[in-house]
Amino acid sequence: MLMTITALFFQKEFVYRFFDLSMHIQSLDLPYHVQDLIPFKQPVDYFFNLLSWFGWLFIKIFVAFIGAFLLLRWAKKLNFFRQRFQAWTLRVVAWIIAFTLLWSGMSYIQYDWQDETEKAYQQWMSYKNNIIESQIAQDLNQSNASATEKAYVLAQVALLHDPIDRKTANIYVNQLINAERNNPTEFQKYDFKPEQLWVMQQQLYGKSITLMTQPLDLRAQQAERIARIVNVVLWGLLLVTIAISMVLYFLASHLKSRRNRIAHQLDA
Repeated sequence: MLMTITALFFQKEFVYRFFDLSMHIQSLDLPYHVQDLIPFKQPVDYFFNLLSWFGWLFIKIFVAFIGAFLLLRWAKKLNFFRQRFQAWTLRVVAWIIAFTLLWSGMSYIQYDWQDETEKAYQQWMSYKNNIIESQIAQDLNQSNASATEKAYVLAQVALLHDPIDRKTANIYVNQLINAERNNPTEFQKYDFKPEQLWVMQQQLYGKSITLMTQPLDLRAQQAERIARIVNVVLWGLLLVTIAISMVLYFLASHLKSRRNRIAHQLDA
C-alpha cells in the first residue's frame, strides 16, 4: 500500500522519463567537447546509467523478496513472534513489512552510493548570488566554448540551482532561442539534446517555442495520456488493496474471536 501511494505521487515523472522527457531539469547535460571541463570524473554514460538502474532494481527485488522470507523464518524461532504468527494473515503482513524495510534499506544504499558524485556536481555548480561565482562558469570562461554552448550549460545550472534562478535561466534560454532562430543550421551543429531544450522551455514558459522542441510536444502528449491511465490504475489498485486489507483484518478478527471462544469452551 505504501509503495502504491508513493507511486501515485511520482508516477507522472516516471512515465515522462520513459519518453526521455521530464517535468523539470533533472541533471546537467554537457555538449561533448565541454565534458572535458569536468574536474572530478568522466561524464556519466547514459547507457551504463540505464543498465545500473535495472541492475539495482533486480538486486532490490531479489534481496527484498528472498530476505523477507528469511527474516520471517528467523523471527518464527523467537517465542514472541511464534505466538503471533499462528494466523497466516499476520504472517503476510509481517512479510510485507519486512519486504518494505529491506527495499528501503537497499534504496538508501543505492542513493548513498551515488551521493558522492552528486555532491561533486553540486559543488561544481554552486553559487550564492551570481552564476559567474560558480566554478563551472569560471571553467567555461577559460575554455574555447562558444557563447551558445555556454548559454546551454549555464541555463541548466540556473534551473538546477536551489532555489531556481529563474531570472538568470531566462536570459540564457532566450539566448538559445535567438541563436536557433537566427541560424538554425549552425545551431543544430552544436548537437544539443532536444529533450533538454524542451524541458527548459516548458519549465520557464510552459510551452515549446522553437522548431527543435515543438516536435517533442507529441511525445509529451503521449506521456500525459499514459500518465493519466497509470494514475487511474494506481488508484484502482490502492482501493483494491484497502478493500483486501479490510477483509483480511475482519477475517483475522473473526478467526481470533472464534479461537478464543473455542479455547474458552475447552477450558470450561
